[in-house]
Amino acid sequence: MKAHITKRIFCRYLALLIVLIFVSPLLVKSQQTPFLSDEEYRLLANEISGDIAYEHIRLLTQWHRPGSSPGYHQAALYIKEKAEEYGLQDVKLIKQEYRGRGWFVKKGELWVLEPEEVKVTSYAECALAVCSNSRSDDVTAELVDVGNGNSDDDYKDIDVAGKIVLASGSPYTVMNQAVWKREALGIVVYNGRGRGIDYPDQIPWSSIPYESRDKKPGTFGFSLSYRQGMKLKDLLANNEKPVKVGAVLDTEFIEPGWQEMVEGIIPGSQIHDQDIVFTAHIQEEKFSANDDATGCANGLEIARTFVRLIKEGKMKPPVRDIRFWWVDEISSEWQYFADHPEERSQFLANVNQDMAGADLRYGGRTQNICLPPYSLPSFLSDVTQGIIEFMVKGNTDQLAAQTGSGEPFTRPVLSLLGSREPYRAAVIPFHGNTDHMLFTASIIGIPGISFTNWPDDYIHSSDDDLWNVDRTQLQRNALAAAAIMYYLAYLDEPRVPTLIAEVYGSGISRIGRELKLAMGMIHKGEAPATKEAYKKASNQLRQAFLREEKALESISVFVPANSPVSKLLQSYKIKLMKIMREYQADLDQYYCSVTGEKKPPTLTLSPKEKELSTKVPEPIPSVKDYLDKYIAIVMGGVGVRGLHGLMSYEIVNFVDAKNSYLDIFNAVSAEALSAGEFYYGKVTLEMVEECLNKALEAGIITLSQ
Repeated sequence: MKAHITKRIFCRYLALLIVLIFVSPLLVKSQQTPFLSDEEYRLLANEISGDIAYEHIRLLTQWHRPGSSPGYHQAALYIKEKAEEYGLQDVKLIKQEYRGRGWFVKKGELWVLEPEEVKVTSYAECALAVCSNSRSDDVTAELVDVGNGNSDDDYKDIDVAGKIVLASGSPYTVMNQAVWKREALGIVVYNGRGRGIDYPDQIPWSSIPYESRDKKPGTFGFSLSYRQGMKLKDLLANNEKPVKVGAVLDTEFIEPGWQEMVEGIIPGSQIHDQDIVFTAHIQEEKFSANDDATGCANGLEIARTFVRLIKEGKMKPPVRDIRFWWVDEISSEWQYFADHPEERSQFLANVNQDMAGADLRYGGRTQNICLPPYSLPSFLSDVTQGIIEFMVKGNTDQLAAQTGSGEPFTRPVLSLLGSREPYRAAVIPFHGNTDHMLFTASIIGIPGISFTNWPDDYIHSSDDDLWNVDRTQLQRNALAAAAIMYYLAYLDEPRVPTLIAEVYGSGISRIGRELKLAMGMIHKGEAPATKEAYKKASNQLRQAFLREEKALESISVFVPANSPVSKLLQSYKIKLMKIMREYQADLDQYYCSVTGEKKPPTLTLSPKEKELSTKVPEPIPSVKDYLDKYIAIVMGGVGVRGLHGLMSYEIVNFVDAKNSYLDIFNAVSAEALSAGEFYYGKVTLEMVEECLNKALEAGIITLSQ
């Protein structure tokens, strides 16, 4: 009997030991995010697959996909078919006006004919070999080397008329110098600087102008790698007789141009005017595996995951509609909101993915997640920050973390065929140049975030191919986006207090950082504190509170008026104002301590500040007209010397018929200082005035009377 009891006890201990061995990895994974339960996160993590997403990329990379081209259309059709197959509803291909002309290549070849026949390159082998906007031609001519080819000195004593030039300069400038000024027939450009030397076989995606400013038509251009260019350069240098080349091109322009976007929907069960929209862009060059086939593929994979889990009863239908948009970058959103300005009120948030699967082992890349700009404070920032930090910690080696047997990370997300690298991701201040930029523009006013890896030595070149994509990073970015979208789409009133706590708590932390920054403005080492420094520091602190107040206010969209949660939200806004007074007192005390004065200075406006405080701009009411003129000030058109383009964007965003020129300066200069001068550069009162005056000239704003 005793032996039997001993055996029974031993078996129980053995069973407990087995449980501990297999469960311990789960126990150490008790890291949590306040935005998703473990069950919700596990559902998404178990289903989303980087390997499945990768297979979409394998297909998308076969098409050369400039906007308004057959390749773009084929890619859009593939995405539409997959969206329908996966069960999205109301899937449609939306044809839109295109603010340019389409162009595509049927054939393009460049040959050396003399001294011996050698094929140099062809469109069939690499679509990037033909510069965009090249025109049809069939010519045999002498090839001449003009060095860089961008300046008049490069053509000194060289007759290029009726010839084809070899150059390492900008295709736009070489076309102007060689073809339009000196009557060359066409150009051959090679990647002779920077990335070209570091990656000698990389062929860049290059374009030439359609026509000159005085309406002379462009001709043609071929794009070569550094190695190819140097080979031709050596051939020219080592042959006494002329080197003749043959260029054959069959291209076509599409006028008027067109573009398409694919839309699919997962209907919400209750709310149909707070849509969460995922965006990724279809158009790019041949290959473009990371930019942006990864975003397109992840959109399909997130859609497949949500629909499957809902159909299997593992997830309820979302509270809000979820939309998926596959677009022509920036241009589709531009046209969509111009055509449907009423749709602005339909959206709650935008999650954009542009370059979301880079193999981080190459080129020192980091996965950046850009937050909304300071002109649009939102709950979305804290939801994004919380989920990304949770995933980074769970997929990064932690020195003291107990991960369990065989597990590299505490909450590993690893694809079957991907790497086992850590998740090197960073949440950063706003950056534009991709689709979320149109959503966050003030005329649209929808908070948006974007996944964009950087630096990237492979973008817009033949190197942005399948080898450049890591299925594991693809899966992590799909999961992160899905988690953010899931939380917002399913958020109901009982879960709102947690969101309030997160935004309030994180807001206090951010204000503390701004207080520290403000104190540093007042006293820098041995430099004496000044009244101007105090004025600047006080504004820095005040702007921080204004942002956090608006971030809290953004939560009210989830809260019925006069509900207990509404009262909670209001109470935290009141507490925030109390903290503001306390922090200002701390700043005042610090100023007095370092200066020996009994009280801080009384702040006054300079004559210029007084003048600008009376000028109150407002946006023009027409969304279409606004967007049509928008390019003149913030989308690559007119700039202000020394002013960062994103700060031009923000200056215009702060125009709301309430803020004066001075108010806008105070807001944008504080935003630049918060991120750091290295990031957004300097913002002066004169820059803001000039930018707003140019916006007035462009016709996108007027002055309130």
